[in-house]
Amino acid sequence: MARLPDIDATLATIERVASAPTAPYHEFRALRAIRRELERSGLVVHEDVYGQVSARITRGDAKHALALVAHTDHPAFEVIEARGREGRARVLGGLYSEFFASAVPVLVHDDADAPPFAATLDEYVAAPDAVHNTPGHCRIRADGELRAGQWAVMDLPPFVANGDELHLRAADDLALCAVVVLALAALRDDPRPHDVHAVFTRGEETGLYGARLVAEDGLLPREAVVVSLEASRALAHAAPGRGVVVRAGDIYNTFDNDAERFLRVAREDLTAAGIATQRALLTGGTCESSAFVRLGWSATGIAVPNVNYHNQGESSRAFVPEIVRLSDLRSAVALLVEAAAAAGADAEESWWPDVRIVPRQIRDLLRLRR
Repeated sequence: MARLPDIDATLATIERVASAPTAPYHEFRALRAIRRELERSGLVVHEDVYGQVSARITRGDAKHALALVAHTDHPAFEVIEARGREGRARVLGGLYSEFFASAVPVLVHDDADAPPFAATLDEYVAAPDAVHNTPGHCRIRADGELRAGQWAVMDLPPFVANGDELHLRAADDLALCAVVVLALAALRDDPRPHDVHAVFTRGEETGLYGARLVAEDGLLPREAVVVSLEASRALAHAAPGRGVVVRAGDIYNTFDNDAERFLRVAREDLTAAGIATQRALLTGGTCESSAFVRLGWSATGIAVPNVNYHNQGESSRAFVPEIVRLSDLRSAVALLVEAAAAAGADAEESWWPDVRIVPRQIRDLLRLRR
């Protein structure tokens, strides 16, 4: 029987992972937080040549393997020019220009783990750069000495729990990285056959780069079913609080139907246990399954609805925390555990055997008499 993960353990894991500051190309703090959580669960952790972290858990003779893919970056800013305490910082990731009409408070970090210091972004200039998904750059004025290569995150609380609502600086995608960690931990004691790989990727917000490298370089077994995990823009037909969303596709691509089969079997199990789930085409953005689908992999996805996607408030032109539901994240963990078991058993949906072959009486009824 499907079951939800423990609330306190779930919250603690999400807080430890999602509190890490992160930016495209500067995900090292987040990756270290994830590595600690994986090792806490007794898993062996690997790192590829691009610095991306992976792990695997397996039991018995699983017929199919899942590969869970979640990204460790979030839209942020990178210092590209510096003169003392002033310079220019480019936007990394999909943010709208109208949110820079007022000054934006940020915290400046570097990759050497120096303490952060406050700064302000203003004087936005549109200067699109497709390679880095950069809409433009800003003046940055800081409380400390600036240098090129530093990076900044929005000065927002990293983690606040408010009942079922979690207000996070980077729900996308650190909350789902935590979901992967929790799913692997839950599978440690699951006796059913399963084979699950997990990869925590880099540079997603600027071009799905980490996932594309995994697909292009064959860093996962080609026969594995890829499952992308996202905190995707909340939509009217995929609202927060109704459970994890089995994602049929994103704004550009539909995903593989047979890959999704294991998620649909898992949905049936969760429904029987009274755990809410949803299924929808989510057109609020592009996810890493697109990188795999376009290269011929078998891929599908899940998502939790994300209010204030990319910290862009829906009622004001100010950057605010992203909001996801704890209940949706817990149902995501439960869904992945059941999907791993379904893949291991090569399970079919309950309705499909009844429609696989047209009954003889219907065949005879419809046959034309000439």
